[in-house]
Amino acid sequence: MTSKDQNFDSHSKTFGKNIYGTIKGKIREAVLLRDLTDYLNNYRHDKTRPLTILDVGGGQGQVSLQLAKLGHQLVINDVSEQMLQQAKTNAEQQGLYNVEFIHCPLQSLPELLSEKQQAPFDLVLCHAVFEWLDDPQAAFTMLTELVKPNGAISLMFYNKVGQTLSNLVYGNFDYIDAGMAGKKVVKLNPQSSLNPEQVLSWIKEHQKEVLIKSGVRCFNDYMRDITMWQSKANEIIEKELTYSREYPYSDIGRYMHLLLV
Repeated sequence: MTSKDQNFDSHSKTFGKNIYGTIKGKIREAVLLRDLTDYLNNYRHDKTRPLTILDVGGGQGQVSLQLAKLGHQLVINDVSEQMLQQAKTNAEQQGLYNVEFIHCPLQSLPELLSEKQQAPFDLVLCHAVFEWLDDPQAAFTMLTELVKPNGAISLMFYNKVGQTLSNLVYGNFDYIDAGMAGKKVVKLNPQSSLNPEQVLSWIKEHQKEVLIKSGVRCFNDYMRDITMWQSKANEIIEKELTYSREYPYSDIGRYMHLLLV
């Protein structure tokens, strides 16, 4: 792990509440589970065999543990020991014993998995990790090496298009002119977005294809009446799901989710 890569040990206690305990996190979880369920039910080759799944930077396992509930064999990796401990607690509370936990940075993961003869996997998840890494392109290459030739990668990243639109809406013009860098860091707020075209070039380079593409938080952040985040949460999530795969809304989400094969 380089000096710029982020470890969330110091924020583990507030992570679940501040991320998945908000409307933003609930939208994220709904979109990811919708897309992953779509893949599992409609696109994978053998729908009867349990899959081997790797969750890279899986944190507390909010999404991947839902897949373990379906009977798939899961490995959760994270650089934060405290986040992994919470994931273990979550798994135990849900009675899930088909889950293994590996504490290490992403850069060390391929070697560790090779020693344990666990790689490659049928499905590799990597959600909201790249924006915290010093070299996301190298990380993408690692993901392609950890998945089986006929497997899939679920990649969600902080979308530069969505970040730019958000700062335009809020009038942060100087910040945009400065390349959206150098602003005071806010904990748990990603500081490094990725251009979707750049990510698509990596995908093409590694001869992968985009099977499913969804925007995450396409309109929620721009709602004028934020009291609706509580009073109309279910309706907001429903509409986010509806428009998340429709162009141009899919391209302006604060995050972008790609299911690659």
